[in-house]
Amino acid sequence: MYCITCKPIVEKQIKDETAVKRININYMTDSVIVEYDSSSITKEEIKEKLEKSGYKFVRVTK
Repeated sequence: MYCITCKPIVEKQIKDETAVKRININYMTDSVIVEYDSSSITKEEIKEKLEKSGYKFVRVTK
């Protein structure tokens, strides 16, 4: 992510996902933090959805 306009592009990919409780995007640190219900969606599913916005993940943490 390079600027503030990236935020809505990334958010759009999971905003309708009911298992996602909160998403925090910080373009200054190139980070996306997603709080979600792990019984309804997996990290891999979130990653796949977010990659549809055109960004590649360097690391996925717990």
